[in-house]
Amino acid sequence: MRATYRDTPPRGHSAAILLSCALAAGLGAALMYFLDPDLGRSRRAALGPAGPGMTPPSDDSVDDAVLVERVRMALGRTIANPDAIDVKAYEGRVVLKGPVTPEELGEIVACTERVRGVREVDNRLSPNTGIAADARA
Repeated sequence: MRATYRDTPPRGHSAAILLSCALAAGLGAALMYFLDPDLGRSRRAALGPAGPGMTPPSDDSVDDAVLVERVRMALGRTIANPDAIDVKAYEGRVVLKGPVTPEELGEIVACTERVRGVREVDNRLSPNTGIAADARA
């Protein structure tokens, strides 16, 4: 009796299974490498938007109103009275005006410089030693 197709194993089948397993293992290792909770963010950032060696997109397209809100939000997490500071933005240049305590002055400028999209900070804040220390609390 002649053997049918189902009685004989197909040729090259084991090689295809081995190749599939190797590809799956490689893909899993790459995913673990880039999705690592501790170092994955820095590894993905090194790749950039289109791969290694490419320049990241600039924040030139940030709308002034969005930039003002970002700065206000950052100041709200940094100082006690962010409403006393007038924040304006013009094409990435942020202008800060208002009375502040001398202790808060450097902190406010540094906080504003760290906001994504800020290219320059124009510090027009006026350090006022007459502001009561308990007003900050």
